Amino acid sequence: MTPDEEARFFAQIIGDAKRTILCEPHRVDEIQKAVDRMGMGGILTVKASQVCPEGKLLVVDEQALEASARQAASKPIRFRR
Repeated sequence: MTPDEEARFFAQIIGDAKRTILCEPHRVDEIQKAVDRMGMGGILTVKASQVCPEGKLLVVDEQALEASARQAASKPIRFRR
């Protein structure tokens, strides 16, 4: 594997590992500080969510959700007769 191929390989791994943490709006700073302390700021994104259950964190793979939505949108709609 060439150095360029190796760099692309590891960039793909890091990209695939990215996740979004959804939390209650008042906890964003607290959770972001914890993520930063762990050195995970490049992989985990913290966002406020009004629908996040109290005291819980939701971890979401936004890239997978977007890919799934694109795939669902590309399928033809068929009506039954």
